Amino acid sequence: MKPKLDRRTAGAHLPPAGLALALVSASLTWVTPAAAEDAPPPPPAPPIERMFAPLKQSMENLPPFFRDTDLKLHFRSYDFDRENPENGSRNQAWAFGGWASYKSGWLLDVFGIGASFFGSAPLYAPDDKDGTLLLKPGQEGYRVVGEGYASLRYRDYVLVKGYRQTVNQAYINGIDNRMSPNTFEGVTAAGKAGVVQYQGAYLWKIKPRNSEDFVYMSRQAGAAGSNDGVILGSIRATPSARFRIDAAEEYGINTFNTLYLEGEYVVPLDESWKLRLGTQFTDQRAVGNQLLNNAAKRNWSTQQGGVRIQAVHRELTLSSAFSLTASGNSIQSPWGYSPNYLLMMDRDFNRADEKAVLLGAVYDFSKLVTQGLSATSNVAAGWGAVNPRTQVSASDQREYDLTVDYRPPLHRPAFLQGWWLRLRGAVLDQTASHRLGWQVRLMLNWDRDLL
Repeated sequence: MKPKLDRRTAGAHLPPAGLALALVSASLTWVTPAAAEDAPPPPPAPPIERMFAPLKQSMENLPPFFRDTDLKLHFRSYDFDRENPENGSRNQAWAFGGWASYKSGWLLDVFGIGASFFGSAPLYAPDDKDGTLLLKPGQEGYRVVGEGYASLRYRDYVLVKGYRQTVNQAYINGIDNRMSPNTFEGVTAAGKAGVVQYQGAYLWKIKPRNSEDFVYMSRQAGAAGSNDGVILGSIRATPSARFRIDAAEEYGINTFNTLYLEGEYVVPLDESWKLRLGTQFTDQRAVGNQLLNNAAKRNWSTQQGGVRIQAVHRELTLSSAFSLTASGNSIQSPWGYSPNYLLMMDRDFNRADEKAVLLGAVYDFSKLVTQGLSATSNVAAGWGAVNPRTQVSASDQREYDLTVDYRPPLHRPAFLQGWWLRLRGAVLDQTASHRLGWQVRLMLNWDRDLL
C-alpha cells in the first residue's frame, strides 16, 4: 500500500543524503574502543529486540524446530539519482522498505521451512523521473512474498529446497543492489563433499528486483509468450585455501545456454604482500527454438574471457583486469548480475566485440579513521564494441566509480548496531555523446535479529 503522502514533495525538507550523513558524522565520534579492562558494560539491546526477548527465552526448552527459529528484519532506505548520457533523461526516487525473513529449526534434523516478505514504498518519487528500479513502473510501491520454501537435508551432503527461494550462481542470482533482490521459483539441490560444493536446480520463474510478480524465466530473458525455465548445474572445488575452481552451466530451455568457468590462485610474496590471480571464461549460444526476440540472429553464439591481478597489502587491495567479448552477441544476463571482472555500477563492459580494462583500489580505514569504514574506487574503459545485429561500431565508453561503506562495529551505541551505510557515485563518459552521465546512490541498511 502506498504511504499517504504526496510522492512529488515528500522528503523535500528532509533530504535522505543529509540525514544519513549526519548520522554517520555522529557515529564517527566514537573511535577505537577502550582497553578491555576499562571497557564499559555492553549497551542494552535496541527496543525492538527487547520486545522479543521474553518469547525467545520461553522457546529455549521447545523442540529444535521451534527453539532454533530465526526471525530477522532488514530495513532499507535508498536514494537514487541518475542522469543518462544518451539523452539527458533523469531517473530519481527515494524509497523505504526491506524484508522480514523467517526460518524454522530442523524437525528430526531433516525438515525445515522458511519465508520472506519484501516491500518498497515511495518517499519521494517524481512521476517524470521513473526508472530507478527502486519501485514498480509508474513509481508505485510493491509488496510480495519473495520466499516460501520447504527443505530436506542429509547432513552436509544434500539440501533440497522447493518453491520460492534465493539462488546465488554466476548468471542467476539476487543482484541485490536496489530495494530487494531477485528470487526464484524452482527446486534446488545443493551440498558439500570434501573440497567440492555443488548445486543443481530447475527454475521456472523469477521475481525481478522491483516487482511483486513471478514471471517465467524465458519471458524475463526476452522470449515473449513462452513458459520455459532454466536447468542449472554448478561445482566449486577448493583444493586449498589458496586455490579455487568454479564451473557452472545454465541451460535456458528454448532461449540460450551459458557455460561459465573461473579459477583463482593466491600467491604469497612475503609477510605483508600477496597476489590474487584470476581468470574467467563464458560461452553463450542460442539453443532449442531460439525464442529470444532481442537476439542478434538465429544460431548466435558469443564468448567472453577475462583476467584479473590483485595485489593485497594489509588494508590495501590494488586491482587490474582485462576482458574481451566476441562479436557474435553481447553477453546476456537477464536473471542476475554478470560475474565479469569489469562489472561496474552503470555498465557491464560486455558488449559484442568490446575490449575493456579496469584499474581499481580498495582500502580499509578501520585503523586510520574508525572501524568499519572502507572505500573502493574503480576506473574502466571499453572500446571496439559493435552492434551485434548490424556490426556497426558502437561508442567507446569510460566509467569512474567510487563507493564508501561504513559498518559500525558491535561496540557502538545500540541504535547503530546492525547498520550499514553505502554511498556510491559514478560518472559515465561515452565518446558519441556530448554530455556526461552520472548517478549517485545512498543506501542505509539496518538488520535486526529478533529470534
